[in-house]
Amino acid sequence: TLKIALSLASNLGDPSDDVSVAHAAEGMVSKSEANSLRQLINDSQPFSSDLRMPHFSVESGPAASQVLVMGPDDFIVAVVSSLNRPFGSGIITPSGVLLNSQMLDFSWQNKTTNHSIPRPQNLIRPRKRPLSFLLPTIVRPSEGMCGTYLCLGANNGDRALSGIVQV
Repeated sequence: TLKIALSLASNLGDPSDDVSVAHAAEGMVSKSEANSLRQLINDSQPFSSDLRMPHFSVESGPAASQVLVMGPDDFIVAVVSSLNRPFGSGIITPSGVLLNSQMLDFSWQNKTTNHSIPRPQNLIRPRKRPLSFLLPTIVRPSEGMCGTYLCLGANNGDRALSGIVQV
């Protein structure tokens, strides 16, 4: 379910200084972990509250754009750009580049009015990259060239995943 996926995603962050992030990513692509999680899914009743995994809010600003293209050679490219807020940080460099406000993607105590728990893997630290929840998605046939190709994207924090899944 999406609750499980979002709970797993809440453990992601910059892997450069946190080994738990690498372990979380490995678990997300593990077939044995997928089989364990599959046992938690029951279409006839809601997800049991005692089985809930820790979930931290994932925020994203509205000012993102994505360009997804497929060339005649069947290469598919997704380019994502985000200022994070309209007009980004509001700072323009002398060369005319508008800087983003990516610092807002970090977590910290009392960041939002909903008092969500700050995600430990995404706390501000020197030389750390914030987790951004943009979802460029590319689907192509697993074998050969024939089949359905799909290239789409979404942004809007933890609502982006449900948008992609609905397509």
